[in-house]
Amino acid sequence: SSSAGSQESQGLGPPLAAQQLDSPLFVGSVITAWGLYKEGTTKFNINLKNKASNRNHFHLDFRPISDPHGGPVVVMNTHNGSHWMQEVRTALPSFVDEKRFKVEIICQKDSFKVYVDDIELGSMFKYRFLLREIDEIAFHPGSSARWCSYQIS
Repeated sequence: SSSAGSQESQGLGPPLAAQQLDSPLFVGSVITAWGLYKEGTTKFNINLKNKASNRNHFHLDFRPISDPHGGPVVVMNTHNGSHWMQEVRTALPSFVDEKRFKVEIICQKDSFKVYVDDIELGSMFKYRFLLREIDEIAFHPGSSARWCSYQIS
């Protein structure tokens, strides 16, 4: 099964909003998202959620940030509906102003494996909830970064 969302084929329409998934994710599913980075953006994220159970139930919060103490990092975390759990931080390849980037999230047997511009991030993110419960994907732009399109295969 494959689904996709986009504002424009060239990518600078309004930000992508939350999208209900056509079918559940499974081992082997690949989420690919493309964005455009703007210098000065402090954070932006992708959320894999379970809307049916609780709007604040995040299976994966993927959030690139600029850490003043360690340079660019990705924070990955889970929210169980009442509080954030233990976050995982890993180094992030640098984004370039006005340049498109690609994020791939691969659903493995027991974890998400994440790539940014085809570079594997140093840490996998172990599932904390059932993969099949994810029914929504949401994209949140930072101060000036923009998510342009995505596909799930």
